[in-house]
Amino acid sequence: MSNIVFHRVSGSKKKDKSLDVDDKYISLQNRREGAMIVNFKGPEEKIMEIYHFFDALEDMETVPVDIDSTGAVEHYFRGISPINDDNDEGFPIKKFSVTLQLRRELI
Repeated sequence: MSNIVFHRVSGSKKKDKSLDVDDKYISLQNRREGAMIVNFKGPEEKIMEIYHFFDALEDMETVPVDIDSTGAVEHYFRGISPINDDNDEGFPIKKFSVTLQLRRELI
């Protein structure tokens, strides 16, 4: 079992937060040009906590992502989908996705 930690780095200590999510609630999809879709699904209580973290972000806000303690890699927040209802083996769950863009230094 591994965790993925998302960091909010706004420059204000009051707004800076980290969200540690067990990988059982996440699936990752890599897209072209460094874009990544992060899909979340699970019980309502956990998914709502995750959703509120991302819903508070501004477009193009920096979000360092640390997958299984390998070191944070900076991404830009690009958007969030609405929450949808679903079933997993007969149990009601919630799901949504977030789009992140890999931050690249211009040379």
